[in-house]
This record gives sequence, structure tokens and C-alpha cells, in this order.
Amino acid sequence: MQKEMIGMVNKNERRFQVKRFLLETKDGVPVLRFMLTDNLLPMLTPNRFIEMKSINKLGSGRNSAIKLSVFFNFLHEYETIEYTHATNRHVQRFLDFLIYGDLNDLKITDPSQNLCFSTLQGYLTVITEFYKWLDQNEETKMKFHTQKGGRAAIHFYLYGQIYRYDYQYIIKRLLPHTKSSRSYIKWYTPSEIKSLCAHFLTLRDEAIFRLTLEGFRIDEVLSMRLSDYDSAKHLIQPSRSKMRQTAPINGENRLRKIRISDETGHVLDRYLYEERAAAENQSGIITEWIFLNLRKGKNFGMPVAYPNYLAVLKGCARRAGMDPSKIRTHSGRSTNVMELLENGALNPAERKSEAELLYHFGWKSINSMQPYMKFNSEIMANAAFDRHNTSGDGDD
Repeated sequence: MQKEMIGMVNKNERRFQVKRFLLETKDGVPVLRFMLTDNLLPMLTPNRFIEMKSINKLGSGRNSAIKLSVFFNFLHEYETIEYTHATNRHVQRFLDFLIYGDLNDLKITDPSQNLCFSTLQGYLTVITEFYKWLDQNEETKMKFHTQKGGRAAIHFYLYGQIYRYDYQYIIKRLLPHTKSSRSYIKWYTPSEIKSLCAHFLTLRDEAIFRLTLEGFRIDEVLSMRLSDYDSAKHLIQPSRSKMRQTAPINGENRLRKIRISDETGHVLDRYLYEERAAAENQSGIITEWIFLNLRKGKNFGMPVAYPNYLAVLKGCARRAGMDPSKIRTHSGRSTNVMELLENGALNPAERKSEAELLYHFGWKSINSMQPYMKFNSEIMANAAFDRHNTSGDGDD
């Protein structure tokens, strides 16, 4: 943490610090949490955000707390404002501070300290996620204006001007050479899918993987409940999406409902009747969550957490002869995007409409498809060529 406090005052004099707290659940189980403190007093609102980030992995909460403490201390010491009054201009100056140091007092950053692109990106991600969460969860009358494309000012209410602003150009312009070169398998080939499915150790893990291939995010898959699945029709829906609040069990679940393939449904049904039923009976824990921990221990019968499944997926890839470092949980969703697009290109009668694609993937805008697309697809290239040449009037 000391390395991240570039140019800050002595650690013991900082207003905002991250402290460890040992808390107790309603069942009397002690849990460790990292909290952000203001003059050693826990901060209610930021710690609600940090707690949300700690649900899947304690380290994620700690990382968010540390980065927010650096940003808050910058606002306090260099801008003399509270985080609730920050604007996108303050975030831009904070990025400059991380890169250059304090140019006003000539307390610049040592050039020998290699500032990593991923470090800057990490700060940016935490800050924008925090203000987006504030915008969705905290009431305020604050109103901001921002300029876009030289046109009239567009109104962004609450903290929208912070998390909607595109800061990427600052990082890419100043540090183009430091961007991480790590590459992932973004789209699985049919042979890779077959190999992975053959190397899972449980039906549960294969079912989770296959559901991501149906277009679901991993968080959505792990949030699925028994009441959200119609095994007779193979219709299923998540109860949570992108870490947003879980839909009430007895209330209406408004998240999208998807018809899964018979193959995925078959694997899921086998898991429910074989592995899950045994885990529930042996653990004595009755729960609505579909995917449970199957290994006997303190988490036996409890819901599967994201870090656990990521480790499972990487282990499966290793057994299948694939590089685990190139495996991520989101690639199943990317694969499904290209499968639908390429199938539509090969079979125009089966092509999905824009409305169907928005519904299937839970998007609000078709622009959300861009990060998932494979722009060197031969199938798409040939389809575009055929459309172009058949759309003419035969002038040749």
C-alpha cells in the first residue's frame, strides 16, 4: 500500500486509511473485512460499496478500499474537497498526479518507477464503479454538466459525469507502451468446447460452463435458483445480473428468461438429480441456489463463489492441454455471440433480429456487442461479400 501512496504525506498522518476489522455474521461466524476509515472511523457509504466488492473475493474489497483511500486522500490534500463533490475534472487531475506527481510543488514521480498500465486502469475501474454505484444507491440533488463533441452541454445527473466520462485516452496517450500484453482465449472452437466438457470433474462444473455458452455472464449463472428453472421446458433465468441486487424469491423476477439447448439442459438435470441432491442431503442445508459446493468441508452445501469456479475452469483447461493463464469465465458468452452471428450469416432465415439479440444477452444497446465480436471471421466476411454481390442488378 505504501508504494501506491506516491507523493502522499506520512502514513500515520493520512486522513483516509484502510483498516482490518473482524466482524461477526448473524450466525456468529467471524469474518474478516477491510474497511475505509476517515480519521480512523469507518465510513458508512464507501464501506457499503467495498462490502459488495468483498462478496466474491475478500481481496477485491481490499483492493477497492486501498485505491479509494488514495483517491480520497488526493482530493483532501490537493483539491480540498470531499469525494461527494468530485467531478470528472478531479479524476483527470488524479490520473495526472499518479503519472507525474505534484507538478505545482515540483514533487514529481521518480522516472525510474515504471508505472504500469494495469495499475492506472485499476484505479480508473474502481473510481468509476464506485461513482456508478453511488448514482444507483445514494440520493443527492447534485447536478453536473459535461461537454461532448463541441456540441451543446449534455446533462448528466448525480455522479454520471464521472463514470460516463472516457478517461482511457489519457492513459493510452501517456502510456501506450505499458499496456498489458496478456491475451486470453476469447472464442472457443468446437474442439476446445468438446475437450473442456470432457475434462470437468463434476456435472456441476460442466453445467456452469455450458450455461456461459448459452450467453449468460458467470455472475448470472451462479445466481440461478431452483425456482428460476423450468426443467420441462428448459427455460432458465438468473436472479442477479452484473452484481446487481438479487431478485426476491416471492416477487417478480424481471431478468431475461432463456431457452437453453437440450444438451445443456440434460447436463443440468443430471447435476440436479445426482450431485446436488446428494450434497443437499448430506450437508443438511436446504437452499434455493442451484450451484452448490460439493466438497465436504466448511463450505459444503453452500453456493459456489466466483473465485472457486475460476480455479475449477483453469484446472479443467490444464487437464485438457490448454494454457490456464489464457482462460477466463467470460469467453463462453463471447463464443455465443459469434455463434449466433455466424449462424445467421450462414442461414439468413435463422438470423436474429436486433431486438432478439438485445433480449438474449441482456443488453440495452446493440453497441454492447462490439467487444464480443471477432472481426477476422471468415464466415462473416464471406457473408458480407455474398450480400454485396447478390444485392446488385446484375450489371456485370
